Amino acid sequence: MALKLTNTLGGKKAAFESLESKKVRMYHCGPTVSAHLNVAKFRSFLLADLLRRHFEYSGYDVVQVMNITDVGHLNDFEEDAVEIAAGRTGLTGPELVDMEEKIFHADRRALHIRDASCYPRAREHIEEMIAMIADLEKKGFTYEAGGNLYFDITQSPRFGRLAGKTLPELESIAGLQERGHPEKRQALDIDLWRKDTMHQVHWPSPWGRGFPGWHVECVAMSRKYLDGSFDIHTGTCENVFPHHECEIAQAEALTGKPLASFWLHTGPVTVEGLPMTRENKNLMTARQMLDAGFRGSVIRVALLAKHYREPLDFGEAAMDAARPLVNNYLAFHEHLISAASEAGSGAAPKAPAAKPAAWIEETDKAFRAALDDDLDYPKALGVILDRIDTLEPDEVGNPNQALEALLRWDRVVGILS
Repeated sequence: MALKLTNTLGGKKAAFESLESKKVRMYHCGPTVSAHLNVAKFRSFLLADLLRRHFEYSGYDVVQVMNITDVGHLNDFEEDAVEIAAGRTGLTGPELVDMEEKIFHADRRALHIRDASCYPRAREHIEEMIAMIADLEKKGFTYEAGGNLYFDITQSPRFGRLAGKTLPELESIAGLQERGHPEKRQALDIDLWRKDTMHQVHWPSPWGRGFPGWHVECVAMSRKYLDGSFDIHTGTCENVFPHHECEIAQAEALTGKPLASFWLHTGPVTVEGLPMTRENKNLMTARQMLDAGFRGSVIRVALLAKHYREPLDFGEAAMDAARPLVNNYLAFHEHLISAASEAGSGAAPKAPAAKPAAWIEETDKAFRAALDDDLDYPKALGVILDRIDTLEPDEVGNPNQALEALLRWDRVVGILS
């Protein structure tokens, strides 16, 4: 495999080599299941799916873990996102989580995002989180203040290298000078355990009843399911700081080893140049789009229309551009099915399989080269569609072989399934 990926850690494109031969272990930051998911969130889930598909297409065994955040994700006002959302609906936090997680899985399947190896829920791994925090405490990385337990960021001298920022720059970005807890030694110190019995769900711990910090959760779950260091960690550009920066600090404090070899992040998503937010009144959820009749494969192609690291403007123009691409792809698929059926309707015995038509081998080579170059999905899909547009009827060759080739490429493209 000649795959090269741009690692956020360092910002350089490098050849990918798995830690274990022909096996890839990946962790993906999944949804906070407090509401129907903004369609922009699915861009990072599609990146995870694309990675998984390309590795399997290339003969790798893939272990893919995506977490479900159902506790501890605090908003700018230090309120739990799940509890606040549940309060608006009249449901309890656990009831809302159950409902929204089911909708998330239905939506991702509609976009042809394959099932991960597992989807661990944060609240089902409190024991592992407590054990991890206790280990950090034993190693001298923590302190208790105001009833809460924190990770001392001065114990992580390389903090900020994922984002490529200094500590003062990170403090300024996060605005933590204004809203940080006054009892913290440093504004960037990481919440490990919140002592809080008013929270809807809380657990006993050596530091009192409460709940874990958000940044603790992914470290504990990735350690459980991926055995410490693993190959690839993905998320959105918003995850770089603070979430992934804090994950690295805790994991390396525990083991002295890298948490992940490669960090991949999707670029920002806008609508006509504006961030997709309630304030801008341009928020779209995947559920709304699917209910409105948009085909999942069209949404998929629109969200993958730009290289995953580039900014993406997602709106009517993006959907209008994706729709004919998907239609052409599906029409070619139907044509090949029909042609293969007609070719197989004769009574004569089948001749030995001939060498595939030259266009198949040429397309296959260009398709793989595009994917190996930092997972360039738009270019890879374009290779197929350009060939479809320029292929003369007498150039198709054996329709069965052409159909087999299209289905093989679709194992990565994901328009058909």
